Amino acid sequence: MEILDVLIIGGGPHAMTLASLLSNLDPDPNSDPGHDLHLSPTSSDPPGPQANPETSNNKCCGGRKKRRATAVSAGLTLEERLAKPKISERVEIPPMSLRVVDCYGAWTALWERQFTALNIPHLRSHTLVHTDPLNKTALQEFVLKSDRSAELHSLPDQVYILDANAFFNDMRLGRKERKRLNITSTLKKSLSFSLPGTKLSVDFFKDQVERYNLDKVLLKGTVEHITPVMEDSADWLKESKAMRVTERKRVKYFRVQLQEGIVLKARQVVMATGPTRAQMANIPSWVKSIAESYPEERLQHTVHLMHHLPTAQKLKDTDSPRQKETQDSCVVCEAGQRVMVVGGGLTSAHVVSIALQQGASHVTWVLRKHIQLKQFDVGDVESLVGRYSHVEHGIKMDGQAYLRQFYNERSLHKRLAMIRQARKGGAVTPEAYVHLQPFILNGRVAVKTYCQVSDASWCYRSQAWSLSLSTGDHWTGDMIWLATGCKLDVKQDPLLSEVMKEFPIQVIDGWPCISESLQWAEGCHFYLMGQYTALQVGPHAVNLAGGQAASMRIAKDIMRRQQQDNAEASELSVEKSKTEEYIQQMQGLLWL
Repeated sequence: MEILDVLIIGGGPHAMTLASLLSNLDPDPNSDPGHDLHLSPTSSDPPGPQANPETSNNKCCGGRKKRRATAVSAGLTLEERLAKPKISERVEIPPMSLRVVDCYGAWTALWERQFTALNIPHLRSHTLVHTDPLNKTALQEFVLKSDRSAELHSLPDQVYILDANAFFNDMRLGRKERKRLNITSTLKKSLSFSLPGTKLSVDFFKDQVERYNLDKVLLKGTVEHITPVMEDSADWLKESKAMRVTERKRVKYFRVQLQEGIVLKARQVVMATGPTRAQMANIPSWVKSIAESYPEERLQHTVHLMHHLPTAQKLKDTDSPRQKETQDSCVVCEAGQRVMVVGGGLTSAHVVSIALQQGASHVTWVLRKHIQLKQFDVGDVESLVGRYSHVEHGIKMDGQAYLRQFYNERSLHKRLAMIRQARKGGAVTPEAYVHLQPFILNGRVAVKTYCQVSDASWCYRSQAWSLSLSTGDHWTGDMIWLATGCKLDVKQDPLLSEVMKEFPIQVIDGWPCISESLQWAEGCHFYLMGQYTALQVGPHAVNLAGGQAASMRIAKDIMRRQQQDNAEASELSVEKSKTEEYIQQMQGLLWL
């Protein structure tokens, strides 16, 4: 059986970003220019769309003296930008065997299902944040080429908060400003900071798959077990002596068992799935304390919506867009039902909105805190335009200074505190809030802030729920939705159990303490992407920007391993600090 060089588990946006990078380690010199993502640790120029097309192709510039960073970085091949050695010759890299296994058998299928199921109109991130790691302006170019600028959504202008339950959670803002959001006309009309519509984003994903021929590496299958097969001790001891390296144990390859009966072997495995499985849903303690048996369909977690298979597959020929939109979305409730939604993130707002569309007579929205309004998961619009720079709980919160402090911090416990401070829990976008505001004001949606469920019981006679709230209120209704997210605990992830058993690592509050290259442990060539990498990547790890950052780190480490037989290539330049390299990778992707 063939042993693959790399196996990626998952077919989402993060996996697509990494697969695009690994599939183009030696791109065709005649391919489209514009690969302006600088990955070399020695380049110092900020990446941007202004690169000269004449110098941004992928031709080799070996044998020439060092010139200004822009020209050098633009003329290097991708492998040289990933890990540029102190040699003039180009390092030859053998072809890499790559496979991606995904349970849906289609790229970003889960994302598309989530968009449809929750009626999400557009992405939360702007057009500079996407899945193409080789061209920072790829999404903008796709919009212009396909003449679809009408599908870009502007940042909201002059959002005013009229009720006492919501405000912009930013300590820099005065009392009046926390009730108001003003966007400058320049930023509002900027192509870079427009929000792409969901259909536009899905089509961009498909275009990227075609451009990089990614379907050829995709395999449909559901991973059941990941087993590290260890090297024979005699083999690695012999090699260790030759290389003057001491290691306790090493993985020879990983044996990946699929539910379909297929077995794959790979020297390096990348897990690009997050803790979104149903068994990892964050279930509040009051749910576990319900004594009565109740119909399962009357109390559900939104994790089930994330894997909801919408009827869109059957309704492609529906004439009415409005009818199709209603039919495609998941069933949250029946007309006339009283619904409770628990949670304060954007998903909770989507579920409230769908419940109203599907005819709920009343919706009660229960939040542990207030409604936090934030345009992006990390950072906010005010810091995006550079209006404020402040220190909050000892953390300077403008983007570049924040990342520099984060990457320089060696204590992972302090990094976790910084992550939680930067994200500040679940948040709702101003657009979603504006949509729900009329229903909040007319009383059809009751917002219960600083509130939790104390006790719940199911009455068979009335076929209804009876809940006691921490505020002293009582609620009776028909349907409860838990938008409480998934608990992140790497020790509870079934796919990681065998790896954890062979290579136990430190875990802080469920977050794995992996290496900077996102490798599980020394001798174990198993990589993580997504939310699990936050202690190394930062608070944006789960977002598209985090996917690009993780892809560059993993690709660089895999490249280094591919080149390890070349003595010259092993002496890579590290003139630039890791901190500055990681900050440079995020230029234009965050609020820097």
